[in-house]
Amino acid sequence: MPELASLVQDLPIEPGVYLWKDETGKVLYVGKSKALRKRVSSYLRPKSRDRKTWELMQRACDLETIVTRSEKEALIVEATLIKKHMPPYNIALKDDKRNTWIRVDARSTIPTFEVTREFQQDGAQYFGPYRSSKRLERFLDTVRKFIPIAMCKEPDKVRRACMDYHLERCSGPCKNHIPLEEYCSLVEQMCFFLDGEAKSLLNLLEYQMKKSSEAMDFERAAEIRDRMTDIEIMMRKQGVYSPDGKNRDVLGISRTEEAALVELLIIRGGRLIGQDNFYFELDLDTPDDEVLLAFVEQYYFSLPQLPEEILLPQKIKRMKLMSKWLSETASKEVLLTRARTPEEDDLVEMANANAFRALRKILILDESEEEIVDNGVKELKEVLGLSRAPMHIEGFDIANIQGTDPTGSCVVFRNGEPYKKWYRMFKVRIKDTPDDYAMMREVVYRRYQGVLNRGHTLPDLILIDGGKGQLNVAIDALKSLGLEYLHVASLAKRDEILFMRGFPEGVELERDSPALRLVQRVRDESHRFAQKYHHKLREKRFSGSILEEVPGIGSKRRAALLKHFGSYDKVREASIDDILSVDGMTERSAQSLKDWIDKEDPLQ
Repeated sequence: MPELASLVQDLPIEPGVYLWKDETGKVLYVGKSKALRKRVSSYLRPKSRDRKTWELMQRACDLETIVTRSEKEALIVEATLIKKHMPPYNIALKDDKRNTWIRVDARSTIPTFEVTREFQQDGAQYFGPYRSSKRLERFLDTVRKFIPIAMCKEPDKVRRACMDYHLERCSGPCKNHIPLEEYCSLVEQMCFFLDGEAKSLLNLLEYQMKKSSEAMDFERAAEIRDRMTDIEIMMRKQGVYSPDGKNRDVLGISRTEEAALVELLIIRGGRLIGQDNFYFELDLDTPDDEVLLAFVEQYYFSLPQLPEEILLPQKIKRMKLMSKWLSETASKEVLLTRARTPEEDDLVEMANANAFRALRKILILDESEEEIVDNGVKELKEVLGLSRAPMHIEGFDIANIQGTDPTGSCVVFRNGEPYKKWYRMFKVRIKDTPDDYAMMREVVYRRYQGVLNRGHTLPDLILIDGGKGQLNVAIDALKSLGLEYLHVASLAKRDEILFMRGFPEGVELERDSPALRLVQRVRDESHRFAQKYHHKLREKRFSGSILEEVPGIGSKRRAALLKHFGSYDKVREASIDDILSVDGMTERSAQSLKDWIDKEDPLQ
């Protein structure tokens, strides 16, 4: 203590941050003050200590300080250091989930929306924040049924319309399925919707509907009318929670003897668009206002976008000063306030009730909704000795009958459940005699070459259908891409033994274990998906229906080609002169057919 007292007496009376450390250098507590020497000196006076401070000072052996230019800057540094060190004596959020945003750059030729965890000052528009990526995906899937915007990263490089277009969640601007001007209007509509600007959105649609009617385009007007109806229904389901139409966050709190949970209701344009909760581990001696103050400091001062108002369930220290600092950070007025009207009281009560239910759920299940991990995923982590739970698993299989139309599949499981949105099919290009090993190597290589090129997420575990041979070729394919560090396993059908690097004799799972059931599901799903694509290609080959995809080849020309050549395989082998000899074929259509076969044919 004498050494610490000497350190403290040498501190300046200026704003800054202080860190108490134990004998090993571990950070025990991070604090801030507008006058460092005065604040830190109080820790050395036994009479002024509460129980937590007394326990802290029994362990404190060293002190580190950082002088800042202002008290506000000290607050921001403090929040950053708390997040970094997670000191045991601070009130700190017990998760490290980053916020998720929806980004769109209206300056692009074809503006597309993307979900990102990185907020940058790049001139694009960002909507959020959203904490639950699962809820955000469900939300976007719903909204895109009414406003079908694109979510591909590089639309100008897309070769053919994607699955979202066929599911009517995208209007297909990349392949000119919609005029660019009309698509840009959809982008504007989605921005209004995400910003909570319901009135602006409906006014825009009404204007477009009238404009289409005046141009005698009644089909287009009816389509816009139906979209207006759908959006109005969806907004009615959301309900109006703030008649004044303000953008506000509403906080609620619930407590137990050893934990607290802060509930956040996100209201934009007067409508509740999302909610989240934040868990703290602390004893009952810590009052609610300190928990709320810690939440405001650690959450809002790191957000790049803030609402007009943050509604609190009770007063906190320096509320007016906090409002001023938040306003400076956001470059607009941000008000921290308690409820002032019966309507605002109802909102706070709703936030408190949700906090109570969410805290009970966490305590009963011992984990939050985002962290409830499938039992099979948990067990796989243990039996395979993985450093992290394989929440993202990708499974591969090959399908071919006597070497014709060989196909490969990649299925994706997230937290033990199939995620069909990310499934991929491959037409194997290898032309040699049937070789399952070579085919597997090709499919794995192509899959992860594409993942790297597009910057997509790599899996936690890759599961190959087969034994050691298939496992080795998959590892070889990954090695050639510099991905040899990825975890790869194969499941042999006969004995259901799991092979993996580090387990030369394989791992035999219990017959009734959740881990075995999970890998069997992944294996069976990859087999089913590969067979489905294989049968689809064979059917198209035999029926010649693949010609329906060729631009400029209508039903009459398709029938004439099949009648003349007898099969699609013969059409593929024909020269331009041979094709020109078919009734109804022109030089332009013949050249278009050959170009399509060379570049786009999925049977290649």
